Amino acid sequence: MSYPVGPSLSVLPNLVLQHVTPLTHSCHHTQNHFMFTHAGGLEIFSHYSKCLNSPPSLIFQPIGRAVALVQPTSDRPEPIKPSEEKAEKVEVIKVYLEDRRQEQQRHQQSLKMLSDEVSQIQEVRYCLKTLREQMATKNKGQHKFLYSLFLSLCLQGGEDEVERAKMREVSKRLYAQLQEAEKKHQEERERLQTEGVDLRQRLGEQEEKLKGVEESSERKDQRIEELQRLLGGMAQESQALRDTLRNREEELRELRKIREEGRNEEQRSEQLEKELAILKEKIHHLDDMLKSQQRKVRHMIEQLQNSRMVIQERDRVIRDLEEKVAFLEAENREMHDQMDYFLGGERSNSHLSSDRHAQIVYSKPLKPSNSSNKPLPFIKIIETKS
Repeated sequence: MSYPVGPSLSVLPNLVLQHVTPLTHSCHHTQNHFMFTHAGGLEIFSHYSKCLNSPPSLIFQPIGRAVALVQPTSDRPEPIKPSEEKAEKVEVIKVYLEDRRQEQQRHQQSLKMLSDEVSQIQEVRYCLKTLREQMATKNKGQHKFLYSLFLSLCLQGGEDEVERAKMREVSKRLYAQLQEAEKKHQEERERLQTEGVDLRQRLGEQEEKLKGVEESSERKDQRIEELQRLLGGMAQESQALRDTLRNREEELRELRKIREEGRNEEQRSEQLEKELAILKEKIHHLDDMLKSQQRKVRHMIEQLQNSRMVIQERDRVIRDLEEKVAFLEAENREMHDQMDYFLGGERSNSHLSSDRHAQIVYSKPLKPSNSSNKPLPFIKIIETKS
């Protein structure tokens, strides 16, 4: 006869999958193996024939644990389309820079959202660390409970020799299969951990590059603001000179009318013509400077647009890396579920060979509620027939 102890495997949460790998408990005697299961995948192989006369010595061999986390994805704001050009050049620069300021504000909001996501990831890591410590404390209490159960079971005897031989063979076979499965699982877990570390390093490098691009973008924004102030001052000065030029032209027309009546205002007219020529030259010079500054501003805007494209490319690479990390963690979670399912199936076979009650085990994959291609864990259903 076999003695099933402990509750069945419980359904794990969707976001955090906590798996405690098996622990092997053995009693140093040479006859009569027995095995019982407990929640969390604990298995004990020992000899109990001579335990009636001598106290057992237990050897605890912890193998380890693994935690998998599926991180939620975040939406990214769409790029802002530049405004259409106006007819006059000065108004074009003003309107374009105003749209650019709004675009910078939205870009700052997207960067703030990215920093919030990083802080949330750090909080989740801290919570997982706390949960891991709590599970370690809980496992200590379970070990004491298993030890007391082992002592109580060692005091029970009077089993048939044939049934004990069958149990010994089943225990040896299951123990060999368990060691092989644990070895494969350990290799797969090491591979996934290595890939996860590599992806996290690449993610850190991408974040550093993104910070550098943001700093250069801020410097270019400051330079554009300075050029905008200079353009505003030059536009005001040009307008004042144009007003002065109109006034001088009006005076010149009046003087030409007066010249017909007399030559008294010839000197004044010549002086006004000279001033008019000087003002035209100044206006021409200011127009050249204004065009040069506009070319500089246009060049700075093009550089800023290129920086924005680089930032968008970095964001896309970061999203791809986050999706790869989530996919690898989902594979790790699926591997844990398959290990639980495999170990649960082997335990059910051992109970069928030793127990009078029949159990039927069904296993089917979860159906996703949304249209995602990520793999989901298995659900194990045990039906007991009396």
